[in-house]
Amino acid sequence: MGLLDNILLWNMMAALILLGQTMPNMKLNLQSSSGLRADCVGNLMRLSLDKALAVGNQLEVEAINCTQHILITPSLAAQCGYSMESDPWGNTRIYTSLLGCYVNNKEDTFNVGLRLRMYSKSQSTVISHNVTQTCSYTRWASREILCDRNYMEVSNRLATPNAKGWTQDVKGHSKISTIPDASEALGIWKVTINTPQPVTMALREAQQAGYGAMATSTRLVMRSPYNTAGTYSEDVAGVPMQVFKVSAYYKAKLGQSVVNLAAACPTGESRSNL
Repeated sequence: MGLLDNILLWNMMAALILLGQTMPNMKLNLQSSSGLRADCVGNLMRLSLDKALAVGNQLEVEAINCTQHILITPSLAAQCGYSMESDPWGNTRIYTSLLGCYVNNKEDTFNVGLRLRMYSKSQSTVISHNVTQTCSYTRWASREILCDRNYMEVSNRLATPNAKGWTQDVKGHSKISTIPDASEALGIWKVTINTPQPVTMALREAQQAGYGAMATSTRLVMRSPYNTAGTYSEDVAGVPMQVFKVSAYYKAKLGQSVVNLAAACPTGESRSNL
């Protein structure tokens, strides 16, 4: 087995381990509106709607971002860390990554807000439900991979010279400059997608192409839908996988670094469901 196969197998095992770790970290929040339940499941927030609410209605989901409400379209969901599924009995579940675009986070506390708008078949009646949930997640690994239904997410802990484990954190990072101009914004400013041929894009171009790229106070996050120009297929030990490899150029107060991230997720029937 070659080096790439070993790396992909390790990524797949890491993703499955993360899914297996979700159950002990569960917190429940029964909403006042009957038929809604929000709970924290590892590095996700899960919102469950029973069939009495979902069946026969057209559902729109909006992210609550301070005073704004952002409609979650299928393309925005894959870019920003949202997914949805329904079971054969008509129940619907909506998942939000705790590293999603519109999640308010401070260290290991994450505040998720969603507004559900349900239209009747005639669209003459609209019922709205606001749902908020606070999740705490402290079991972050140095690098985490999330394989969800419509996207792949990989995040890396940001290294700081004073942080415990600094040597491990900076493995795979390359210092590329000294302290940037104070007038320049901090965070990700450029990415190189390896498909496997490198394609470099400014942050705005990457976002326009459907990729998610952001930095929290502690983690660097990259996200890609499946089957994009920036992903490619690989067969690993007989398991079909989608691979996403990216280098993120990051501006910090101490200088600029390039951080290499990679995710490999099973596709088709092999893809894990929560």
